[in-house]
Amino acid sequence: MQKINGYLIRSIRDILSWNVLRFAIFIGLPLMALWIWIGYELWEYAVAVTSMIISWIPFSIVKANGAEFIGFFIWFIMVLVSFAALTALIGPPILRTFKEKTYYLYTFTALMLLSVFWAWFMLIKWSYISAQLQKLLTELPFQTVADGIAWLFAFYLFYNGFILTLFLIISGFRKYFLEHIREKEYPHIPPISQRLRKSHHVRLVWDMLVFTVLSAIFFPLLFVPVANILVQLFLWGWLYRESYFLSTCTLYCKESDYLELRQHRLTIWSIALLTAMLNFLPVINIFAPFFAQIMFFHWIMEHRQAHQGHVVTAETMPQEKGEKEKNDEEQEDENA
Repeated sequence: MQKINGYLIRSIRDILSWNVLRFAIFIGLPLMALWIWIGYELWEYAVAVTSMIISWIPFSIVKANGAEFIGFFIWFIMVLVSFAALTALIGPPILRTFKEKTYYLYTFTALMLLSVFWAWFMLIKWSYISAQLQKLLTELPFQTVADGIAWLFAFYLFYNGFILTLFLIISGFRKYFLEHIREKEYPHIPPISQRLRKSHHVRLVWDMLVFTVLSAIFFPLLFVPVANILVQLFLWGWLYRESYFLSTCTLYCKESDYLELRQHRLTIWSIALLTAMLNFLPVINIFAPFFAQIMFFHWIMEHRQAHQGHVVTAETMPQEKGEKEKNDEEQEDENA
């Protein structure tokens, strides 16, 4: 766990570098705009599908699940509003003294802290908040509640579409930002001459298809409070788990490295689930695929660095031993 925390801190630092930020800005933001446009064009069809599904669900379940979804939406809004208010208040006197790169550090850190704070606040007050929301939903007509939940689920469908396409596209650009990090932080570790032969492209497509199928199978669980968050966290974690580990290994692993590292399932799942959590955070979600790739990268390079040090020691020990014996013999001759 201590190593995971080390990879986490270093990955956050690397994400805030311009080398990664430019990909997040020039790929993530236009892709988000594209999915907003797709959602606008197909919104009525998506709502019709989700409304049909909701009509099969008992009202008591819809009410409980609706309270959770509305609570999540309130949390989302509170994070963005508090961030805007904080920036407006401290912007004129403080932000003007920041260096250009520090703006990104402020944005990332502030959003992370506000997300954690409002999540903690709502968890503490959830009994009261849930009771009030369910009371409100009970007083509203069923059709109004069903339509509102249908809108939220339609948003969920388009959001997952955005996550999948971002997951696929960033994998194609991984070498450009990972190689820059290698040259900066691991210059003593040379590139792999014989890379892993396994292709990650097939794995990426396969995992996307399986993710889509599993999302459809587990869709009814999205109406179960708490279980819906755990299921979505598992699905996103499963998506990043093998695909991004393999795609990073194809650049920096030998066959022996890959076979050895993939035995550490706990580390792979820890990185994948930490990445999946970022998908719940507003704005920061565009950094999720970068975060997974960079954390796997640091893990792989630390493994290679340790292995390289072991190899160097093993190769130099006989030579050092021979030189020592030779010096001892010369010393004995001089004494004689």
